Amino acid sequence: MSIAELKATLGAAIESARQGRRTLDLAIAEAESATNEAARVLRGSQHAEVARTHSALRSAHAEVAPTRRRFDTCAEKVGGYRSQLG
Repeated sequence: MSIAELKATLGAAIESARQGRRTLDLAIAEAESATNEAARVLRGSQHAEVARTHSALRSAHAEVAPTRRRFDTCAEKVGGYRSQLG
């Protein structure tokens, strides 16, 4: 593989990471909308399954920022390496 081919492959990897971030952001927006609506409907419920669902949603929400950072860091690191190739 030539340097030009490697740089092209890395460029595609960067674009894939950026597209992954955009897809994640869209999915998060839809999930937050659905979650907010469900929370409104289920407000005040003490049912065990509702409590487990709220807990699972909180756990999923806690993963949002780290996952975004992973996509961003991937694109940045690969971009940095690609730049070093000249």
